[in-house]
Amino acid sequence: MAPSVLALKLEEAIKRLEEAGYTCETKSLLPPRDSDDKFAGLVPRKYVVRQQELSDKSVLLTYVYRI
Repeated sequence: MAPSVLALKLEEAIKRLEEAGYTCETKSLLPPRDSDDKFAGLVPRKYVVRQQELSDKSVLLTYVYRI
């Protein structure tokens, strides 16, 4: 079982999982009318809100933006 990284900044979550031997996929969770482009040029913080094990040593992290 992968270590829990919920509520961590995305970069820290990926670092911890990779150190534990996992590979990570990421996906953003945005309101329907928003897109990742809305945050271009800004420096938002990305926080993990969902962690799902896909297979042995592979995890999908869903994150949200906080400005």
